[in-house]
Amino acid sequence: MTKEPPLGVIPKWLHDERRTEDVAVAIERRITARLEIPLEWFEEYNNLIKHQVKK
Repeated sequence: MTKEPPLGVIPKWLHDERRTEDVAVAIERRITARLEIPLEWFEEYNNLIKHQVKK
């Protein structure tokens, strides 16, 4: 039986891509529900996009 090495952390670029999608979907849900969207969500989304575009 071969022993597998432990898993590490996911790469930052992958985490950021997933987080960008999560924030976008959360914003869409709040829009659909006609609820206020925290400014922090917009700021985080913009920062994530800004860093992804630079690559």
